[in-house]
Amino acid sequence: MTKNAVKVKKPNKIKEMIARSSKFARAAFILVLAFLAVGLCTIGSAASPGSAYRAAPDAEAVLYLNYQSGNGLDEVWVNVGSIYTRAGADAKVTVNYALVPSTSASSISWSSVNRIGTHTFGNIYSSGGSGFSGANYNWVRIADLVNEEEGTDNALGTNYHLIKVETDTEMLINEIIFIDTAGNVIPAYTQADDVRAVYGSGYDSRTAMSDAFRLNPSDAQELIDAQQSLRSGNAAYFDFTQDEMYSLMQIDNILLGRQAYEGSVYPIDSDSGPLSPLFMMLGVLVFGRSPFGLRFMPLLFTAALVALAYFFGKELFKSDGFGLLFAGLFAAGGLALTVGRLGLTLPISAFFVVLSYFFMYRFYAKGLSGDAPVRSAMSVLISGLAFAFAFAADPKMLIAGLGSVALFVLGAVRHHKSCAYNARRLRREMSEKNAAPNISEEQMQANIDKYEQSAAALSEEVAYKNKLIYLFFFAAFIIGTVLVTLLSAIPSYYSYVRYYEANPQNPTLGIFSLIMRALGDAFTVGNMTSYTAANASNAFGWLIGLKGATLLSATEGSRYLALNVQMNPAIMVTAFVCLLFMTVYAVLYLATGGKKGAYGTKYAPRILRAYAVFGLGVLTSLLSFAFSPNAGAAHSFLFSVFYIGFIPLTVYTAYVHDKSSKTSVLGIQMNKTMKVLFALLIVYAVVFILMLPMTFCFPTYTAAARYCFGWTTFVNNGFYRV
Repeated sequence: MTKNAVKVKKPNKIKEMIARSSKFARAAFILVLAFLAVGLCTIGSAASPGSAYRAAPDAEAVLYLNYQSGNGLDEVWVNVGSIYTRAGADAKVTVNYALVPSTSASSISWSSVNRIGTHTFGNIYSSGGSGFSGANYNWVRIADLVNEEEGTDNALGTNYHLIKVETDTEMLINEIIFIDTAGNVIPAYTQADDVRAVYGSGYDSRTAMSDAFRLNPSDAQELIDAQQSLRSGNAAYFDFTQDEMYSLMQIDNILLGRQAYEGSVYPIDSDSGPLSPLFMMLGVLVFGRSPFGLRFMPLLFTAALVALAYFFGKELFKSDGFGLLFAGLFAAGGLALTVGRLGLTLPISAFFVVLSYFFMYRFYAKGLSGDAPVRSAMSVLISGLAFAFAFAADPKMLIAGLGSVALFVLGAVRHHKSCAYNARRLRREMSEKNAAPNISEEQMQANIDKYEQSAAALSEEVAYKNKLIYLFFFAAFIIGTVLVTLLSAIPSYYSYVRYYEANPQNPTLGIFSLIMRALGDAFTVGNMTSYTAANASNAFGWLIGLKGATLLSATEGSRYLALNVQMNPAIMVTAFVCLLFMTVYAVLYLATGGKKGAYGTKYAPRILRAYAVFGLGVLTSLLSFAFSPNAGAAHSFLFSVFYIGFIPLTVYTAYVHDKSSKTSVLGIQMNKTMKVLFALLIVYAVVFILMLPMTFCFPTYTAAARYCFGWTTFVNNGFYRV
């Protein structure tokens, strides 16, 4: 290269891609990033209580407190994980204290007047009402010895170095933290070597004390492995909802392996399939058993679903703008900011169902390409694999996925009609040529030979395409579903053994029997919480939003604090009107002669295809929960995606038929349809702002809550209405 040679600047592919994209595509990208950023900042604390101490039935663990600066014990906080008894049953945790025994003492003299005491924890909730509800995996203060409001000062003296933790039920205790009167964490130790190092040379002369720590459970160290993890607050940012506790319980069941105690009960997350906890486990393994860790993966799937809504809208309407409208309405108006930000399986299964619809719609709308049949047939394969993942995540999605199967049937019918049309066209062309005047017999035979050759080639091509689509359908929807489900169920094998076997230590059921039982249970809503009965509603009531759902609530004096699940009521009403409008449109199209009737415009095929997609989605997602008596508004996550889709569909239908002249609104040229949409978006935004306190679960004065969002549900569930 010469000294004066000019360097050729390599093109920046990212910049070129951005430059080629439309303003709506860029806005959609920003929307997804903004949704993800808001979600990551608000899904919850990342403080994890560390590993868990597995307490056997009637087990005890001893700790040594190393008081600092002469401050006595004020508070005791406990983070209990899975409790191995039936959901709703109570279990007891007793915390006692003692002095360091003398050198001649044969045992430790534990206090008979226990100021810390015995505390009852309900497993997920306390059906009898005598224990803590919603305590699993959340921090619970079981002792507050210095309470200025009550005027009590029963701080435990610094001479009580020994603490004993007893349980009457097998459970996991994630952490226990001791706070002194100055608000500092008191260092605690469970291992003999650590206690010896802190106590000093007199440790070995105290036989009772050394025996206590020598016989301590080996994993008692897990009680104190994250002493700076305490984060407390009556909000979803700090606390898990009771529904999320089932997700964490299933993750712990998988990590527990094959261990089982006689007499213990091992509940599982019976509402979802085996794949969902594996996805959520990734976040827990990276970020720990924290709200952030559990909710990380569901949030990613929800953000991906927002992006998918954009691409789906763009595909349906051939418009970036309507794709952005679809994505924006779902991101801010549906359940994406409530259910989509929690550690639940619903966003995972919903994403795969919508992905299955998306790719099957591409096959339905475009058919198979003559130049690249394999590549175009891949839409069927990907759709089927997405269905397989949806089923493995939640078997109830078998019903929702039937919409994809229906689209496949419609697409296959169109494909066969196209092939038959091409065959008729070849024959018609040959007949027209042979009908020409003065044509010789030789030429007629030549035309016939050419036709037969072309028809044979067409027949061979059709047979190849048919094999492709049916092979891909069978391989993905049938074989793929079986394989994905079986493979994802293997990590949960011992969970199923403990739950379904009469004697888990001597199992008699085969793995396939266990998996089939688990899949069967997933077709119901069996994960009971304190809110289950209050939130329960008929799935068809979701059409008009009869009843909201409360997933977390707490009392804070005169302030209302709850995480409520409810579609934006303005969007819900609009979607219902749009569903009725588009149904009337479809009926009139068919009743007036179809393509040749008054509604047979060039836009009608696209509109009706979109109507078929959203209609199938709404119907099948409703049927997935129609016969589950415990279904509530939170379960309408997938339904809300398709339901909201009727809004951009109606706007598109009106827009393409709108012949009104455009006028300026805030400097933007709009026809009448866009003006109506603009007004609706303003209403949606106002209602969205009013609903923020219950969407993000921050406290609001009761009067303000009543006027902001208390009116948004029609039926009082006992928690929602204020």
